[in-house]
Amino acid sequence: MIRSRLVSICACLLLAACGDKPDDKPSDKPDETPSETPTPRGATVPWDEYEAEAGVASGGATLEQTTTGAWLEGTLSGEASGRKAVTLHGPGDAVEWTSRVTANSVLVRYSVPDEKEAHLDVYVNGAKVGTLTVNSDYAWLYTGPNNTETYNALPRQQVDELPQSPSTNDVNFGLKLPWAAAHHIYDEAHLLLATDGRATLQKGDVVKLVSPDASAQLPVTVDFLDLELVPAPLPAPADYVVVEGFTEAAVVKALEDAVKGKKPGIFLPPGDYVMAHADPAQPKVYVPAGLTVQGAGMWHTRVVPPPTKEVGYNHEFGFRLSGDHITFQDFAIFGSWRNRAARYNKDAAAIGNWPWDSYDGIGRAFDRYMHDHATFKRLWIERMIVGGWVEGGNNLLWEDCRFRNTMADGINLCNGTTNSRIVNCTARNTGDDAFAMWSAITWDKSPIGDTPWVHQPEGPDQGNVIERCTAGLIWRAAGFAVYGGHDNVIKDSVVYDTLRYPGITVDNEFAPQHEFSGHTTLQNITVERCGGRMWWDDDGAQGDEAARRKWGAVWLFAANPYSPAEPYSPIRFQGIRLKDVDIIDPVYAGVLVQTTQGQKIEDTEFDNVRIVLNQSGEAGFWANDSHKAPPAPLSGKIATTGSVTLKNSSLTGPRA
Repeated sequence: MIRSRLVSICACLLLAACGDKPDDKPSDKPDETPSETPTPRGATVPWDEYEAEAGVASGGATLEQTTTGAWLEGTLSGEASGRKAVTLHGPGDAVEWTSRVTANSVLVRYSVPDEKEAHLDVYVNGAKVGTLTVNSDYAWLYTGPNNTETYNALPRQQVDELPQSPSTNDVNFGLKLPWAAAHHIYDEAHLLLATDGRATLQKGDVVKLVSPDASAQLPVTVDFLDLELVPAPLPAPADYVVVEGFTEAAVVKALEDAVKGKKPGIFLPPGDYVMAHADPAQPKVYVPAGLTVQGAGMWHTRVVPPPTKEVGYNHEFGFRLSGDHITFQDFAIFGSWRNRAARYNKDAAAIGNWPWDSYDGIGRAFDRYMHDHATFKRLWIERMIVGGWVEGGNNLLWEDCRFRNTMADGINLCNGTTNSRIVNCTARNTGDDAFAMWSAITWDKSPIGDTPWVHQPEGPDQGNVIERCTAGLIWRAAGFAVYGGHDNVIKDSVVYDTLRYPGITVDNEFAPQHEFSGHTTLQNITVERCGGRMWWDDDGAQGDEAARRKWGAVWLFAANPYSPAEPYSPIRFQGIRLKDVDIIDPVYAGVLVQTTQGQKIEDTEFDNVRIVLNQSGEAGFWANDSHKAPPAPLSGKIATTGSVTLKNSSLTGPRA
């Protein structure tokens, strides 16, 4: 329901979307000049993807799909790509596809029940070529904390969200929630069929998946299959120090030798490099200025934690930069992270203490200050908390990277990152924003009420570009997000299938942060099947899903009216530009606009924004009261204020 004071805003939006003449009809298709070729959207990737529902299912295999209501987390269809999947219920069930490409590797996104393990046999033209192990080790999280019985039954499982104001008086040390919201129920498994670059699978070959373990008690769900032709391992570049041994110590020694010998970098031959630390208090490898860390290819060189049977899960490791002109390329980082920021401490609970340990800022493959002119190319980062947490730096380049199955962000350009680019990268199944720019002002770790804010020298994010990227299957937060800063751009990209949040977020709620200034541009972007309900908010704090906030596929939130960092300056929300954006089948609304008390939206313009409601969606544009109250001395929730100018925009489709 739109409040009366918003009618004028919405009326303007409606008029702007309509033509002045009868033949000025809105179109579902992008405007194209005959002499021009439209700029492609999304990353160009080396794999070919096959949705399970587009394959040929046989035996007793069944289609998973939501036929009524919104797509929901914790359901096989709600968390699947395209919101559909295929489940195998027995060893006689199968799903198969005809290959469109030559390949020598397979990757499957799958789901099995919690605490279970099965296998998927891969057949090509009827001959078995390999087997994938599929288990729940890195899947199945539960929002909470909800009840101790869940965690006593599944002691390895850990919550991923703490209550905002936890109290030791709460029932079972957790929120008073009558529910246990499962989510993050899919994972991925991959198999390289030839290590020398040979194509073992040809165009026209039939690829079939069968699970010999599948049963009524152990169904195996297939979301999609990726086929990729992986090249042979890269050789060592001339004059590089070759790492001798597959240990963290060997990597560190090679870096030291490169500095002493004035070599350009180090080379990691094919293999798994186990990051067991000589000093657990120093879990990161620091790379000196001017060096390149070169792998043999992301399918061949992997940086990994020690076996979980030796050190458990959630092992901390990663890289940091010690100077300018550092390059990382052609290797993978696979972590062992199962949760982001909370764990159930049974020992504390046993003596009656608060059992939820909270921590953040770890599990990052790359983090801290990135200096200048750093390059990150062809990296595959998976099962970490964050792929790249960039705390400042200038003229950085991230290109052709894969961020998958992370507990939080894929990559976040934070704390004054400038003139940097993220190009042709992909992120899927991330637990926070896949691609973000956050103009944060960092503060001390002491209690905020007793500690003055720390003034960071970096300033706001500015001059950054995210282009030709694809984000999908985000189970927390957005595909693309901008939090303050000026003259930053996201363009030529795609986001699809967010679960509990918008596909695009433009927001200044995370104070202290720098305001929006100049122009923030989002252009030539596709937003498909995005939105959903908030995983928590004040209205749904007792587990009432129907009372939770409904997100738009695109969300503008003018939140904090001033910065709590001295000198308490106003934070303006202004200069936002959305151009050539296609919003297809939003879960609820195409666009949601919100402000808080003392704040308003200024100088914001939508040009050629097309919303299509075919399979889903309730409205094109919502403007309503915020889900959060502003900081003191202001309080309370109010209707949205300010203005948004719409030009050449449309709302179409049978549900419009």
